[in-house]
Amino acid sequence: MSANSVEPPAPLLTSTPSALKEKFKLFLLDVSQERLWFWGLRSGYSLLDQGLVSGSSFFLNIVLARWLIKDAYGSFAVCFASLLFLSGFHNVLLVEPMTVIGPSCYSDHLIEYFGSQLRVHMIIVVPLSVIVFTVGALLRFGAESLSRPVLSLGIALPFVLLLYLVRRMCYAVQNPLIAVQASGLYCFVLLAGVFYLGHLRDLTPSTSFLLMGAASLLPALFVLWRLGFHYYVILGDFSSSLSGTLLENWDYGKWLVLTTMFSWLLVQAQTFFAAFFLELSAAGVLRAMQIPSFFMSQLIAATMLLFLPSISVELGRGNISRLHKKTLLVAAVLLASGLMFVSLLYIFAVPIEQMLFHGKYASTAWLIPVLGLAPLFSGIAASLSLALRTLRKAKFELLSYVASATTAVLLAVSLMPHWGLTGAAISIVGGTATLALGVIFCYVKWGLNRQCAPREQ
Repeated sequence: MSANSVEPPAPLLTSTPSALKEKFKLFLLDVSQERLWFWGLRSGYSLLDQGLVSGSSFFLNIVLARWLIKDAYGSFAVCFASLLFLSGFHNVLLVEPMTVIGPSCYSDHLIEYFGSQLRVHMIIVVPLSVIVFTVGALLRFGAESLSRPVLSLGIALPFVLLLYLVRRMCYAVQNPLIAVQASGLYCFVLLAGVFYLGHLRDLTPSTSFLLMGAASLLPALFVLWRLGFHYYVILGDFSSSLSGTLLENWDYGKWLVLTTMFSWLLVQAQTFFAAFFLELSAAGVLRAMQIPSFFMSQLIAATMLLFLPSISVELGRGNISRLHKKTLLVAAVLLASGLMFVSLLYIFAVPIEQMLFHGKYASTAWLIPVLGLAPLFSGIAASLSLALRTLRKAKFELLSYVASATTAVLLAVSLMPHWGLTGAAISIVGGTATLALGVIFCYVKWGLNRQCAPREQ
């Protein structure tokens, strides 16, 4: 061998056991760091996206709760609960199926698939808006204070739900940064509108819903532009793909329609019961006392937003064991977070009420930590429920929601006429506790120890 020759590296198999062990550790460290950075960045984007939209909603609710008289805020609370009810159906018949089916079945032509989903959106929201307008018109003859907010909700509904849909598309293409940018734009327009209407002294329940609709349209168009949509993708003649998309969405969400209705009865129907059994102002007080607990609810929603595509990938790979491991890990994290959150609400309930509402609801501040128990229980159930849905076992999850909604409604009807908002709080907490127990039972019996079921017909 010449002096200038370079000695080749020793083959891997001739390395000593200690050297192999060290190389393996370095390899695992590199992989772990890369994965942690990837998922950490995506988690951060997901939380920021959800935080911007939810934070805007929180701000609007807080401003209205502070500035409006209790009856006026009560009318907003009733209409906002209606918006959540309608958006739930939109979610299970459109948004959630798109998130699961799109990446796993249409990864090669997602834009065309999204175009079909946008047409499905039009098919769903037009009848919903007509129904809302009809209700608003009828209310002019019996509850005029609710009529104008309901009519405004009918105008805003298609645009608000469109933003929900296109933001989720960003997660399906694994680019949540676009969703963050759209949510930031929505936040800016909404907050600017709130201050402007406040300056004009024209911030009412009606103008608030119109503002939400206007603030949703521009970010939705921004997302469509960033994803590369053209008008012919949305309006083109794709009748076969449209019918196929409708059937797929219905196949995924047919059981979840009932689940959504029972889920709404679980934590939102009490707003209507408060307006019916007590008075419209009581609905506003209940909604105001729920605002702090909605922070945890939105954290759960952001976690589920990231969790669903992750377990969908595992389902597509047939790795059911890893799907269950992710499910249980997320459930444990949400449980720990919920316990910490309720503890903080218990300690700081009075300062929180003073900071948010300047003492306007001081007499009911004790409800803040009590209502904080609801997201604690719903957080336990959230990841397990999503796993059941992904495994095509949503009909078993439905059993839990039937039991919990029945419990919540019975408690509300029996307790609220005599105990007022205390009965409403017992109804919400009792219903969500029943949900957690039911979902745990269904997951263990039909989800944890079973393989993925064939698609239900």
